[in-house]
Amino acid sequence: MIEWLAIPALAVGAALVPKGKMKDKQKIQKIFENRKVGINKGDSIQYPKLIRTYNNDTYTTYIYSLPLGIPSEAFDSLIPAIKDGLNKDVEIEFKGVLKMNVFEQSLPESWKYEDNLLMPSTWSIPIGKNHTGILYHDFEKYPHMLVGGVTRFGKTVFIKESFYTLLMDQMEHAEFYFLDLKGGLEFGGYANLPQVKDVASDVFEAAEVLNDIVIELKKRQKVFREKGYTNIVDTPIKKRTFIIVDEGAELSPNIVTGEAKGYAKFCQAALSEIARIGGGLGLRLIYCTQYPTKEAVPMQVKMNIVARLSFIAAAQVASLVILDEKGAEDLPSIPGRAIYKVEKNRTVQVPYIDDKYISKKLEWLESDVIQTSENRKSVNDDRSVGHGENTPPATNP
Repeated sequence: MIEWLAIPALAVGAALVPKGKMKDKQKIQKIFENRKVGINKGDSIQYPKLIRTYNNDTYTTYIYSLPLGIPSEAFDSLIPAIKDGLNKDVEIEFKGVLKMNVFEQSLPESWKYEDNLLMPSTWSIPIGKNHTGILYHDFEKYPHMLVGGVTRFGKTVFIKESFYTLLMDQMEHAEFYFLDLKGGLEFGGYANLPQVKDVASDVFEAAEVLNDIVIELKKRQKVFREKGYTNIVDTPIKKRTFIIVDEGAELSPNIVTGEAKGYAKFCQAALSEIARIGGGLGLRLIYCTQYPTKEAVPMQVKMNIVARLSFIAAAQVASLVILDEKGAEDLPSIPGRAIYKVEKNRTVQVPYIDDKYISKKLEWLESDVIQTSENRKSVNDDRSVGHGENTPPATNP
């Protein structure tokens, strides 16, 4: 009789390994045995078999073949025990064989944003630093992103870093709409920038902004049909429109009360339409929430977003909503530590940027806006000089 012997996740796996007295591959094998990750075949147990080892500068890769009958998911719960047993960071990937990367150094616990991370004339932002380098997310390839995690661990900082990067890289072609559902406190200060088209601070304002965006979406659809366009990346159109939602749970009809429910339903429907249709038309949705539940993240929004970023989650169910799998609940309590998922999960340290840094870098842009506004007022005042109340202003100043 063949029986899979993997047992539920326990902390004993690492404790039974005498740290420092065995090589890493021996420790891993001992953890397999202690955790009974194997197949009971007759009187013997078949464990994963090490078939190849690659030594790199900063990490070692171990390749294992698995006995038939052991699901690759069994190793998800094993990762914490292996990390503890080796006292090193570990990443596991399964593609026919089990690939385990064991890193000699841990990720940094903090990483400050600098302008050398900019990639001018692209739509790429630095997601974070992992053991092999800096990962970038390309909004031309994956137009939308779903972001979640508990409060105070990096979501809003990530939004600001994304906004700043996109603004600096594409000053002439980027435009932004913020649904800042924390009362407009986080992004209201950027409302005067010419690239920021609107900032909504509650569900009612969000409905107005989204209504305008949906009207614009319909106009773009008509233009694309007339010109035979199917995807904006294959056209000469350079403008991209980012709709950034900070705390999407505030748009849930199950959370708000009274007349706000109707507005919330409209907001979720509009965001679903943007997620479904907007990518090919140049709309880019970044949807963030600290309460990742099925009520807070509309199904049509989630289903149409490939790229996910999850900071530490309060519970396994929250990780399942954002990543479609568990893991974010096991992240260390380090601000900025997150799991970035596209084709696979990668643990990263997201760069930290603060309001002071952004404000200092954008002083010249804000000064231009203020100066332009004052100049317009001055010109209008000059036009009125010498004209009676009923005299029209000069047509060619």
